[in-house]
Amino acid sequence: MSQAPQVALPVRLLDRVARAALVLAMTALLCFTVAQVLDRYLVKSAFNAHDQFARLSLVLLTFLGIAVGIRDRANVRIELIGHLGSPRVQRAVALVIDAVTLGMAVFLVVVSDRMIDIGGSQPILGTPFSYAAMYAFLMAGMGVLALFLALRFANRLSGGRLRLEAPTDLDHDHRA
Repeated sequence: MSQAPQVALPVRLLDRVARAALVLAMTALLCFTVAQVLDRYLVKSAFNAHDQFARLSLVLLTFLGIAVGIRDRANVRIELIGHLGSPRVQRAVALVIDAVTLGMAVFLVVVSDRMIDIGGSQPILGTPFSYAAMYAFLMAGMGVLALFLALRFANRLSGGRLRLEAPTDLDHDHRA
């Protein structure tokens, strides 16, 4: 039984950093949501930005979570074709879905640059941030997604020799 080759260190490091950021975003979301309830019903202070900080955490969690989910191939996709199609059809469908997703991610990164400029003039009440932070989190999540997918394509083009992604069933031809 052969062991799968280990993914290259820089890719593993990027994956771990993305996952750590997800944990931090989830922790911040939970803390600010619980703090809002405690503040509203127990402390009754004048601090009213709990929901704004929770929203910032949710935006980061959402878009970075999308990137990590697609990296892990845990995203929702057309499963009927996967179950009924041959391995060649499954690979073709995965390639098309990855290409479309990469195109959308790159488009969102480009467009979010303009949104960051516009959002910079819109303050988020009760915080030192503007809506540029929201769009920057969108840009970061989509940038990581684009990078993960670009690494996947580079790995496919190299036949897996670059070790940029762990091999999957879609990477091997199962013909007898």
